[in-house]
Amino acid sequence: MDDKIEKEFSRNEFAEYLVTLAEQLRDGKISSAKGVWTVPEAFGVKIQLKEKKGRIELKINCRWSTLADYTTQDREQLVDWQDSMKAVKKRMGSSFKEITKSAAAGEFPETRSVDDFVKTSKIFAESADLEWKDAMDEYIDHLENFVRAIEGQQFEVVLHEIRDLQYRMKGCHKEFK
Repeated sequence: MDDKIEKEFSRNEFAEYLVTLAEQLRDGKISSAKGVWTVPEAFGVKIQLKEKKGRIELKINCRWSTLADYTTQDREQLVDWQDSMKAVKKRMGSSFKEITKSAAAGEFPETRSVDDFVKTSKIFAESADLEWKDAMDEYIDHLENFVRAIEGQQFEVVLHEIRDLQYRMKGCHKEFK
């Protein structure tokens, strides 16, 4: 199965796709473009079906760990990468919080906070998955605009870029989590 499908289906084509997916789930193995993955007996599922303004929207989101399907060495590397990414995100979030707090008080952020935020953002971007490339490029563009606005003492632009960075972070988190 493809990792991401976005196309028009006939009702029967989509039903057949769901049947194939259901059979894979029942069998305990699901395939994707990246490999075959073990499906645990229990896992988290979020299903949302809503009708709004003459339109139906159905979302199915399932999540489980695939670490058991990795070799020991690959699993260790992945866990190390996840831990380092968590640490970078935590530090990046902390410095961004300081920046937004200063801006909310009508002040330019401290140089230390800006430097740490820029540094950790760049580390995060360098470590990011290739599938995040476009989103990370956009984020880095906003980061550079933010730095230029601070250097030029353009407070309104700083506020604008903080909002754009915040929007981009939330969008990335929602899209790639």
